[in-house]
Amino acid sequence: MKVMVWNVRGLGSGLAFRTLLNLKQNHNPEVLILLETKVTHVVMESFRVNLGFSGKLVMNYVGHSGGICMLWMGNISVDLLSYTQSHIDVQVVSHGLKTWRLTGFYGHPEATQRHHSWALLWCLSEVVDLPRLCVGDFNEILCNSEKEGGLERSHLLLDNFRKALNYCGLEDLGFLGPQFTWSNRRNDNQLIQEWLDRGVSTFNWNQMFPFSSVKHLDLWPSDHRSLLIEVANTRRNQGNESVRR
Repeated sequence: MKVMVWNVRGLGSGLAFRTLLNLKQNHNPEVLILLETKVTHVVMESFRVNLGFSGKLVMNYVGHSGGICMLWMGNISVDLLSYTQSHIDVQVVSHGLKTWRLTGFYGHPEATQRHHSWALLWCLSEVVDLPRLCVGDFNEILCNSEKEGGLERSHLLLDNFRKALNYCGLEDLGFLGPQFTWSNRRNDNQLIQEWLDRGVSTFNWNQMFPFSSVKHLDLWPSDHRSLLIEVANTRRNQGNESVRR
């Protein structure tokens, strides 16, 4: 099974749709999670139909930002557990596999408000005791080696993110491909790149799917890379191991 997550930074252009269509055709994700869609439920329904997905869950954007959408194919059984402006949490069954949780997550873009994101993670960890995969744009890094350019991040912010993941029993899945998933796309000495988008999972999810991997795909219209998570309980490609922290 394949799960794709992407902070699209707005779906209001034809280029964004063409990019999504290419991603769908090239990687065939069975679940697609889109962050910062900045479009209405009606527009997302059009995207769902044109991309060939069977089901969808949508959180509309507020003001000029936000919006989360989860799309899935017909061979996936999805039951909604909870949602906010920052997450969609579902129960998943696919290909006769055991039931597990999938959370699409968007960390608050303002550092002073990010503690609300970690409080949400804590709350989600205390309900529905199922193996869990959480993917998305956390808008934070775990250490300053996950950042290149600009000022160093405050150690307090880094510690708060680490503590949140530890409290929830979530472990980073690592990655294949380029390290940094976000860039300010500057071509001068002001270039800043960070590893903001990732997949994290619980120990029992890792046991259920021990050969899963996260791939950082190419940067296209957005300033974020899309991520492809291959959920696998058997080995497919020898030597194709994710880089883990």
